[in-house]
Order: sequence, then structure tokens, then C-alpha cells
Amino acid sequence: MISKLRAGPVKSDAPEPPAKPETIGEWIGVALVLAMFAITGLVGLLTLWSGARGFLAGDFSLPMALFLVAMGSIFTTIGFGFFYFRFVKKPLWDAEERRLAARYPGQPWMLRKDWAARRIVHSNAGVAALLWIWNIGWWGGIAFIGTVNRAKIEAALAESWGSWIVAAIFLGAGLLGLHFAFAATRTYWRFGRTTLLLDSLPAYFGDRFRGTVEARLTGRPANPLKAELVCERLEWIRQLSGGKKTSKLKVEELVRASAEIPPSRLLVSRRSVRIPVEIDLPERGLESSLDSQGNGIRWTLHVETTAPDANMFACAFEVPVYPRRT
Repeated sequence: MISKLRAGPVKSDAPEPPAKPETIGEWIGVALVLAMFAITGLVGLLTLWSGARGFLAGDFSLPMALFLVAMGSIFTTIGFGFFYFRFVKKPLWDAEERRLAARYPGQPWMLRKDWAARRIVHSNAGVAALLWIWNIGWWGGIAFIGTVNRAKIEAALAESWGSWIVAAIFLGAGLLGLHFAFAATRTYWRFGRTTLLLDSLPAYFGDRFRGTVEARLTGRPANPLKAELVCERLEWIRQLSGGKKTSKLKVEELVRASAEIPPSRLLVSRRSVRIPVEIDLPERGLESSLDSQGNGIRWTLHVETTAPDANMFACAFEVPVYPRRT
């Protein structure tokens, strides 16, 4: 079933961002970003040095020294990691992309390693890791401030109910972060890495998308699964309001094609369940064309259970959809 079909040109009309800053304001913005990451890295190094030096000099206890070393390592990695990826890894990635573009002219789907390998992975590991990093920083900051300013905090709590409200907000935010971190970790431990094996590379308009999802389920779901191919136009809108620049992602759904997968079609083994996916594509549409800034057209395959079940499951994969080249 195909809904919300809007015919249009083959290529995306999303504007490509300039390769380099063009105005003085943009250059200032770039300089501020670089300075921010440089300062972050330097603060991390100073925190590392302070923790190690304080412990050796007997000024800090072992737990406090370990906390400072951990926080310093995180800030150092964030600060100098940005420069490593921006000025070392990115040029290598760009050179590899140019090499692949010359090797596979007119085949943009071969420029992505996972597409070219016909193997796309869905995993919650990255989300869980980011949530735990946030929690370490949040609770570490609370512990540090509470240790250093314990007397002042106790006095403020004794004098005003407002201080209790502020403390409850900070602790509540931390508990909420822990809840999301545990939930993401539990999902990753249960399902691990879910893989889509592409039979259609790419999927062509007017044809049928074919692939197989390998999922770590405990058994065959009792109810049918739903598979959907969704085409969306993504546009990052940057606005300047009150001297502050904000970014907002605008998502417009263009096409939605769906199919039902009966449980009888699933292949169940001791370690995983293989879910065959076949969805008819519209005759015309916009091809996959996300640029480096995240603007353009994205096709996503969603596979999920349709009713409460012991094997509640959902995953999503970005897939290549193109018109036939003549």
C-alpha cells in the first residue's frame, strides 16, 4: 500500500551548503566553535593534571582524584577529538569518497560502505553510550559541587524551601537521565545489533524493495509485523533570534509504502529470527540524496510488531532508493 505520493523531479532541490564561510559573521562563528573546543580540551588537560597532582601531593582523596581524572579524560577527548576528526579523519573520508565516486560513476549508493556491502546495522549502543556519558557528567558535577560547597548548600537548604525545589529539579533531571540510560541499555542487551541484508541495491522506483532483517528475538512473534518505507524531506532551518542562532529540523513526509509480514514467513533459528521484507515502490519519486549537512531526501525502512507481544520489537534503517539510470 502506498500513500501520500507526490510526484516530482528525480533529484532533490535542497541547496548545498557553501564549502567555506563566505561572510565575516560566518568566519567569526567558525572561530568561536574552534575556540570552544580548544578551551574544552585545555580544561580537560588541566583537570587531569589537577587530579593526578592533588592525589600525589595528598590534597585529594582517591575517589576525588579518580573523579577529576575521569572528567578530565572526557573533556580532553571531546575537545581534541573534534580537531582529530575535523582535520585528520574528514580529509581521509573525503578522499575515499572521491575515489569511490570515480570508481562507480553514476552509482551514488556505492559511496556508503554499509549500502555497498548490502549490510545495514541498527543498534542502540550509541544512544546508550551517549546517555551514560551525560549521566557521568551530570552526577559527577553534582557530586563535585556537593563535596566542595557542602556547608553552603546545607545552610541554603535550612534557610529556604526554594533551595529544596532547585535541588529537587537537579536530582530529578539526573534520575530521568538514569531512567533513559537504563532503558536504552536494556534494549541493547535484549536485541543487540539488528541487521538488514539488502537484496535490492538500490531499490528502484516502480519495482519492489527486497531485504531480510536479522533480529535477536526469543521466538516467533504471535502477531503480524508491519514494514514501512517512508520518504521524508529533511531541512535544517537556522534562525537568528535575539542575537542567538538556533537550528531546527523540519521533516516533511512525502511517501509511505507499507506491507504486512505474517509470522509464518519468518525463519526462526536458535540465535535469531530472519524477517523477509518486500514492499512495492511508487512509479516516481525523489531519490535518496542527503547532503553532508543532513538536508535532502531520506528513505527509511521501519519494521515493528503490530500488537503487544512477548517479542515487542522495532527497528529502522536508512535505505537507498533511486530511479533507473538509462
